[in-house]
Amino acid sequence: MGKLIAAFINWGFMMALLFNLVSYSESVKRANSPLWICVIINLSYFSTSFIERSSFQYLPWALADFVTIGALYLVQKNRNRIIALYYCTFGLAINGLLHLSLYIDLYIRGNYEPWWFWSLYSVGINLNDALMIIVLVVNRDFLGLCRFGCWLKAFVGRDNKLDKGLY
Repeated sequence: MGKLIAAFINWGFMMALLFNLVSYSESVKRANSPLWICVIINLSYFSTSFIERSSFQYLPWALADFVTIGALYLVQKNRNRIIALYYCTFGLAINGLLHLSLYIDLYIRGNYEPWWFWSLYSVGINLNDALMIIVLVVNRDFLGLCRFGCWLKAFVGRDNKLDKGLY
């Protein structure tokens, strides 16, 4: 079942890439196009799809997610920061932490008894991948993560000003 889901996720990222390739041809949409984000994520997911399924697979997957985040920010450094970048970074960070946690659970702690975290891992990984595919196509803040981030940034900034006596 895992191979079928992985194939579906890879197919979804490929379809998002093809959609963005076509929409990139319109010069109006180029500045805010998530094309390069799609390319990097497709390369990452394609390169890790050849890792053999075992308990040791989770560490390379976690490392690939964190390297992908770095590559996304390197490529987008001189471009517009678009919503898809934030959503994909958030999704890859959650995926990387889930991979790392499962690696620690299986390999370091030696736990092979199913427990609630394994279900959380399965649902979390697939949900994050689906959300990243959707945001790469629509490039909209449909969950309000960017609005929440702006609110949090303003809230934390306001507290710092209060501490310094600026109000």
